[in-house]
Amino acid sequence: MIRIHLGSEGLGNVGICAHPDFGAELTAAGFAHAHGGLRQDPLAQLYSRSTSPDLAEGVTPGYLSHLFARRLPTPFTKALAEGDHQAHRVLDKAVEHLRSTTVEPDSPGIGSAVAARAAGWSHLYATRGASALLHQLGHGIRLRRGVLEVPTTFDADLELGERPLRIQAVALSRRVTLGEPTGDHLTVRVPAGPPPRTAPGQLAALRSLLGAGRAETLEAIVRSGGVTGRQLAARLGVSDAAASRHAAALRRAGLIRSLRMGQAVKHVATSLGYHLTQPEGTRRVASWS
Repeated sequence: MIRIHLGSEGLGNVGICAHPDFGAELTAAGFAHAHGGLRQDPLAQLYSRSTSPDLAEGVTPGYLSHLFARRLPTPFTKALAEGDHQAHRVLDKAVEHLRSTTVEPDSPGIGSAVAARAAGWSHLYATRGASALLHQLGHGIRLRRGVLEVPTTFDADLELGERPLRIQAVALSRRVTLGEPTGDHLTVRVPAGPPPRTAPGQLAALRSLLGAGRAETLEAIVRSGGVTGRQLAARLGVSDAAASRHAAALRRAGLIRSLRMGQAVKHVATSLGYHLTQPEGTRRVASWS
């Protein structure tokens, strides 16, 4: 467990990341891949029960030394540590394959899942404050006497000091992690639930419940991760006024939230709207938090 000591100004420095961190998504995808594949797989050799590399930043010598302290080096990881160019080419190819097959195809759904979770957090933060937000993040995260306890495999104490504390939803993750601490900020990464995937039967049921226009509007907002009114109208192929009417109905039903972004209004799905667009089999997983 990592204990983050917030200090006297800590609650005033809490922020919510409204957009996906695709580097964190790649790292989470690597964790799932490594723990579901063969031990000989290049990526699987970079993980142990207590260590996970940051694939977006690259596997550093420091990380490999942590890995070797918990797991005997394999020929592949030993070659990486020694700077072997062929080993690094194999790793780069494996990471790029993971990115192109797992993260990039799901990028709209990832954006939608993150936006839905962030919208819910933002509403809680705005109405009840940072303390209530941290108390209700779930996944074993606890706030006690000015200390945020984050359930990780490492045991450490960190002082937040004057740094901002960022809360980042990660769609492809099923566990809480801490981003690599920097002098500028600390980031707690919290599962957002799986990316939304609307099955054909699910959309038909939504059309029956909401009406075809509103169901397609909700689907467009969920899949986009958030759109302005004009963008929504273009996606639907309707007038701005028609898109606005559909959005207003969904907003009254609590399925979307509309946020003022400068001169434009951006529509994002609420947690309820996000869950309604998911196939039946994914709802139980998405409701963990």
